[in-house]
Amino acid sequence: MKKRCMALILLVIVMICGCSNAGNNGEGLSSEGTEALDTPIELVWWTYSPDGTAPDDAEEVLQRANEISKEKIGVTVKMIYKSEEQFDLDLQTGEYYDMTFSCDWCNDFDANAGNGYYYDITELVEKTAPKLYKAVDPWWEIGSLHGKIYGVPMLKDLGAEVFFRMNSDYFETEKGLTLPEEMAFADLEPYLEMWKEDHPDDYPFFIPSVGLSGAFQVHERIVSKYLVIPYSKAGTPDGTKIIPVFDDEEYMGMLRLLHKWYGLSYINPDAATTTEVPKSIKTPVRTGTAWTGFMGWSDPEAYGFNVKLVRFIGPNMSRSTQQGSLIAINAAASHEKAQACLKYMELLYTDKELRDTLAYGIEGKHFEYYEDTVIRTVEGNEHYMQDAFVTGPAVSASVVSADKDNPADPDQWKKVYDGYKSARISDTRGFSFDPTNVEAEIAALDAIWNSYSAELVTGTSDTDEAAKEILKQMEAAGLDKVREEAQRQLDEYLSQF
Repeated sequence: MKKRCMALILLVIVMICGCSNAGNNGEGLSSEGTEALDTPIELVWWTYSPDGTAPDDAEEVLQRANEISKEKIGVTVKMIYKSEEQFDLDLQTGEYYDMTFSCDWCNDFDANAGNGYYYDITELVEKTAPKLYKAVDPWWEIGSLHGKIYGVPMLKDLGAEVFFRMNSDYFETEKGLTLPEEMAFADLEPYLEMWKEDHPDDYPFFIPSVGLSGAFQVHERIVSKYLVIPYSKAGTPDGTKIIPVFDDEEYMGMLRLLHKWYGLSYINPDAATTTEVPKSIKTPVRTGTAWTGFMGWSDPEAYGFNVKLVRFIGPNMSRSTQQGSLIAINAAASHEKAQACLKYMELLYTDKELRDTLAYGIEGKHFEYYEDTVIRTVEGNEHYMQDAFVTGPAVSASVVSADKDNPADPDQWKKVYDGYKSARISDTRGFSFDPTNVEAEIAALDAIWNSYSAELVTGTSDTDEAAKEILKQMEAAGLDKVREEAQRQLDEYLSQF
């Protein structure tokens, strides 16, 4: 009750601030909201940066972007970069904004929409910005809660896909193989064996103590890393059954293979104590989570060789993977401001010049166009580098080529979304576990996992023996109690749909 009262008080503060602010920003849009205005509406836009600071040239880039949006729709923005902590603090204290970055892991979309911080755009969006509505369709559920739309998805990679990042210079050019687009995890073994035979003193699969990057994407984590629901159960009676991670056979199968490969000296012997894999180690196989056609690991100067991506997991989807980037409108915004926000977001989806400017900077300075893609310049890499999703939808920006020798596929996002037609989609509908009732048990379980899991997830110890010992300790520390509480919450959450 106290939390609910506090939320209502804060909302009133935000609304008061919004009303006083809304009248100082020029004229409103017409009911259609399509024409540019003599006096532009300025919107305050909060977006994300890991440390809360803007790229060096952000002000210059925004000036150019504002020239575009002012001319086309009579709207400009004041962009403010915030860290996760700054979002939480400024939202709670009622600092005014018009639209804000929100997602599953930062400025929590579902929580904030549920607490009344975000504008209900259900009736407004299709009328005000029909091209925006069409561009996002059929993914509006991502920005919806209890049947109402509170956020505009900035469409990007929505499913978890995990890839082997393989040395194509060695496997394809030197050995004459053709690396496939996709393979099973077990199919990697002959490639590791081949490298080991040619380089007996090297380890082809160098792994740090946290384990194989992306391997956990075969299941949805419900409580930390040890209580999960496998994506393989989606759409079955077990699709909402929470289990210990040791019971996920797909995951454990990969760990058993890692143990086998560790015994064959394919994996570095100090894996359980190594904190990271430096780029200076030219391991021919790494893993990583990305999307089909991703070019971010294609720089041969960074890794010492050309990289070919081979998918071995995914695409797997849950509400958390889908909610990687949204823009929500302040519940305290005026009707005119809400219209302006939607028209601006519509422009992000439909105007390539604006979208590429915000994503990559100024053409000729920060990037160049090449074969319907963009290539970042040295200036762009050094002074306007950020993830494109923080300034809008990835799907409407030009895709990035590593260089002219490694061009990206301009139709990359079409192929990504075609792949989503066969994605495994979680049945949990965005459930988020509340640990309040079992905090002591979770603290104990986390301590056990953090102390003993490294040898399990790197293949250093016998997989089944290590899992058995960790499970025994966790059961003594209250694993079943936490699982039962999580299952109770999930069942109760799903009962409302």
